[in-house]
Amino acid sequence: MPENVTPQKMQLSVRRGFDRIKQYRLARAMFIKEYVGQYYKNHRGLTGDQPINLIFSTIRTLVPNLVMAYPVNELTTNYTKQKAYGELLGLGIDQVQKDIKFKDTLRGWIVSALFAWGILKTGIAVSGEMLQFGDVNIDPGQVYTELVDLDDFVIDPICTDVKKAAFMGNRTRVPRQVLLDTNGYDHDLVNKLPKATFNVGGQTNVVENISKDSMSSIEMFSLQDYVNVVELWVPEADALVTIPDPMQITFDKYIRLTDYYGPKEGPYTFLSFTPPVPNNPFPVAPVSLWYDIHRAANRMFKKIMDQGDRQRDILVYNPAQADEAQDILESRDGDSVASQDPKGINVISYGGQNRNNEVMLQELQVWYNYIAGNPDQMAGNMTRGTKGSKETATRSQILQGNANISMEDARDILYDKTAEVSQKVGWYLHTDPLINLPVTKRKTGGEQIQLWLTPEQRQGDFLKFIFRIRAKSMSRMDPTIKSKRIVEFGTNLVPALMNAAMVAMQMGVRFNIQRAITD
Repeated sequence: MPENVTPQKMQLSVRRGFDRIKQYRLARAMFIKEYVGQYYKNHRGLTGDQPINLIFSTIRTLVPNLVMAYPVNELTTNYTKQKAYGELLGLGIDQVQKDIKFKDTLRGWIVSALFAWGILKTGIAVSGEMLQFGDVNIDPGQVYTELVDLDDFVIDPICTDVKKAAFMGNRTRVPRQVLLDTNGYDHDLVNKLPKATFNVGGQTNVVENISKDSMSSIEMFSLQDYVNVVELWVPEADALVTIPDPMQITFDKYIRLTDYYGPKEGPYTFLSFTPPVPNNPFPVAPVSLWYDIHRAANRMFKKIMDQGDRQRDILVYNPAQADEAQDILESRDGDSVASQDPKGINVISYGGQNRNNEVMLQELQVWYNYIAGNPDQMAGNMTRGTKGSKETATRSQILQGNANISMEDARDILYDKTAEVSQKVGWYLHTDPLINLPVTKRKTGGEQIQLWLTPEQRQGDFLKFIFRIRAKSMSRMDPTIKSKRIVEFGTNLVPALMNAAMVAMQMGVRFNIQRAITD
């Protein structure tokens, strides 16, 4: 017979889950420290150890290429009666995501996925549901989507696939009074919780400690009584379990045990831009592939700078011509200096950089660009290190094509995962018995009409909807290109459709010119 799952066993398993991600988290913290650079917190000299931050430049290129605007949700279904409601629900999801500043969350999600694993948590901010604290953009009763930091995330310590995990959850730091004021929590256990510590889970190398010190945390924790709790989602039991942080203390009972109210997929959505690792839930961090070459390029660049600093031009002269040498030193451009033996006075250079080091640096830049998916091409930069000695149209086209393949793959992954988040937001809107959300719809001709998403308009089965993000809706088109396409539409496409309509009329074939233009 299976053993009973006791609170003590659950807390021990959660502790093992935190331990399993320990090395993965430490590597991520190392990557992020390299990303923010040496001047983010520490004071250094003018010439530091990281003169070229390739990791930052790559991420700065990738993020705006993926997200520059809010997503546009489209709900499709094979049931005709549900199409109108699906369109209305999609407009409601768009409005909610704008209210909670979802675009900023998406950009942070991408950065997290590049360093390790992007994790989002979707829920509804009401008493008795999942803990949500601190975001001023989230009103009570509102659906929210927030980032979960990897340092706070925990997963089944033996699972090989995140979809098969026995539990998953995250550590949350909240004021003790919030738990005491909320029904469902064991208030006696809440009062026994130790104060939140500066070292999260006993670890000092966590990302949040990069820009803060222990004294500031101690003073803040003294100002308001914060505690750490871990909230778990258990799929098999369809339950939410709240326990103390097992890295600090364990109890004989759960702080809270309640049913999970949410979509069957659970509250968490995961983002990764790399292929999966067989029989392991954690993805390969893209930055881990760039890190070593980034470090090597910085060491080589610093070596070139140090060699340049050691370069000297010295005037060497015959002791008998000391006066002439002094006159040369004091002379200005265009002056004349008399000398009995000009060959007795020479300028000698020594030290200086080795030209081979510049070639090595260019090669490192080429290899970094190759491994990182050609970010230079995406950013519109073609340096000597990336384009080589000779650039041809064919080579440029191949490079651009390869960059587009990587970018389109990343965009497809992001759009699919964003659609999963939208589906969870849509579930809460669909099941809300009191929803009254105002939305607007643009009609043909630019006129805006007022619509309301209410429970009375709910039609059909939510599972019959297919969620997708409109292609390129999160990208922003250059105004010059947009105006050019509008002109081409008016001067090329519309006349061609008119001619096609005239030919169709002569042949007796029905042709809807208005629908052809608007579609």
